[in-house]
Amino acid sequence: MILTFDQIKEITVGASSIVLNEEGVIRFFKCTDKQNEAWDKFSETLGQRARTTTGIRFDFRTDASTVNLSVAGGSAFDILIDGIITKHLTTAETKELSFDLPKGEKRVTIVFPSHTTGAVRKLELVDATFVKRHEFDTKILFIGDSITQGHRSEYDCISYAYQTTFFFNAESMIQGIGGAFFHETTFDPAIPFEPDTVIIAYGTNDYNRYRTLDELRQHCAGFLDGVKERYGDKKVICLSPIWRGDTDKLRPMGHFDQCREVIIDEIAKHEFIHIDGYKLAPHDPWFYSDAYLHPNATGFGIYAINLIKELQKYI
Repeated sequence: MILTFDQIKEITVGASSIVLNEEGVIRFFKCTDKQNEAWDKFSETLGQRARTTTGIRFDFRTDASTVNLSVAGGSAFDILIDGIITKHLTTAETKELSFDLPKGEKRVTIVFPSHTTGAVRKLELVDATFVKRHEFDTKILFIGDSITQGHRSEYDCISYAYQTTFFFNAESMIQGIGGAFFHETTFDPAIPFEPDTVIIAYGTNDYNRYRTLDELRQHCAGFLDGVKERYGDKKVICLSPIWRGDTDKLRPMGHFDQCREVIIDEIAKHEFIHIDGYKLAPHDPWFYSDAYLHPNATGFGIYAINLIKELQKYI
């Protein structure tokens, strides 16, 4: 069974849009055109990161014996069978990826790369008599920076956003962008996804970007204003920045705790739920891939466990 474009769209999760071009390549976007263009205006790098396939995956049930995936872009794809990681397929040597499945009906999740741009030419399910989209219990929209994107998580599917997604059996959209920060122009109320819960995690890049606390407050408030107007009837949860190992270094705006205080204050003013990032990720360089900012696989695991405990009060 070679899936049609419509069938591929049906089993795709986490995409804001899906496009089939004249060369027969299917491309997937986590952000809207408006969001991509907003990030373009800040830098080419941010625009590129906004277009990576973070959070996008095929998630379906089938009785197929083998999956053949023809890839047109992207560095590696994680494969989960019934929720268990079974393969990490890289594209350095071949764009034709294949893996066998156990007998009977099973859930297959093909996780696209979070830091490169995955694209597909063909998806074939050998010996399949059916394919159907996995059924979810809730919907979550994640908005954040490189930590939400899962930078240096080793496998993309073990970022805190993915671990949270899988725990709650959520249909999620993960708009994690390395280097991103609070700015009102990057929020698009027309995101084609209607979540039950919105989780926002910005702040650590704002600490380096904005020169004053007032400037931070202006853009944090402007962004949250847009979220409030669009998702005021939803559960909006804001994660204040997690620990970082260089808080002893004074930035133009002041100390990291001052940055956090402004963000926490704006969360309260907007009447959103606040979860303290200092209570989520470890305060020890060993748990960070760069020893100060980005959690490693173990750090992400601890982050996810602690976040899930808090989220169970609300989801």
